[in-house]
Amino acid sequence: MSRNYVIYTALGVGLSVYLATAFQDRLTVNPYVTWLLAFTIMTWALYAWDKRVSELGKLLRGWRVPEFTLNLMSLLGGFAGGWIARSMFHHKINVKRHPWILVILIVSPLFHALFALRLMYGPPLVLWPPENWFTF
Repeated sequence: MSRNYVIYTALGVGLSVYLATAFQDRLTVNPYVTWLLAFTIMTWALYAWDKRVSELGKLLRGWRVPEFTLNLMSLLGGFAGGWIARSMFHHKINVKRHPWILVILIVSPLFHALFALRLMYGPPLVLWPPENWFTF
């Protein structure tokens, strides 16, 4: 595993969890909302950093954010930040070169919407057995 995978994944997830707990201390909303907000902010920041590094070219070539990290951050709740950053910076919009980013940004909101509906209207989330995951 390369240095960038470890650094950016730990940085992105760690700072997102820290932001989520800081938001939760100050806001009186569902923790899931603060989780999504924190991951959205960090995903946007990682896209912005990656775009800036790609524009600088050879100077910071080794510090690009891996697609794995961007996809993981989108899956964990930063899909809104990914969509906003892609449209703002026109970054990673070539579907032939980056097919998984678009797939993740489409599938992730669906899973998070199901999870939010489950939290609001369903019984408590049961993790085992798997056949109970999508029963309402």
